[in-house]
Amino acid sequence: MITISCEEMKAMDSYAIQEIGIPSIVLMENAALKVIKNIPLETTNSFTIVCGVGNNGGDGLAIGRHLILQGKKVDLFILGYLNKGTRDFNINLNILKNMKVEFTLINGEDELEALKKSLNKNDFTIDGIFGVGLTRKIEGIYKDVISLINGHSKYILSVDIPSGLDGDTGEGLGIAVRADRTVTFHLAKKGLINNRDYTGDLIVESIGIPQFVTDIILKRME
Repeated sequence: MITISCEEMKAMDSYAIQEIGIPSIVLMENAALKVIKNIPLETTNSFTIVCGVGNNGGDGLAIGRHLILQGKKVDLFILGYLNKGTRDFNINLNILKNMKVEFTLINGEDELEALKKSLNKNDFTIDGIFGVGLTRKIEGIYKDVISLINGHSKYILSVDIPSGLDGDTGEGLGIAVRADRTVTFHLAKKGLINNRDYTGDLIVESIGIPQFVTDIILKRME
């Protein structure tokens, strides 16, 4: 299996967007649909989705939208400052607002308790808090949220990378989500390989980045 660093993945994303002209929101939509493909929808009806405010969170919002459109029950939680949301995160959040979808912004103990109750009752948890850009140690309310996800979920799917995991080294940054399944995009990141304690079943899905982009970036970064 070909593996890449987080820096290489970011470069491939950037090339596909800037040089090929694939809108970033298209890549995000493709990613969401590939996650949906890997959920047993015939036996799973209720979901807790926890999103950060970066592009990983944007993936989570898009996943939530597709689940809602299929008639599934979705409890949506957002962790972070909304005024720091990325462009594509905000696009997906605005779509959900226009659909009158409610969400809970996690600020303190009341929201943590609501998250705990949601995790306990729902069939499936989707982790969309952090992506490959994370390098800092997990602390504070982020640590509390990940601890609840690990302790109270029936089944966890992580989007691209388990939140809190260093995508290059495979080490937890203080704490990390311990997923039952991880759907990663384009190519496997180095830290995901042979790391089932965190990733669970690792699935690699294409999101529409051409192979020649991979070749160019890998050659450029040799």
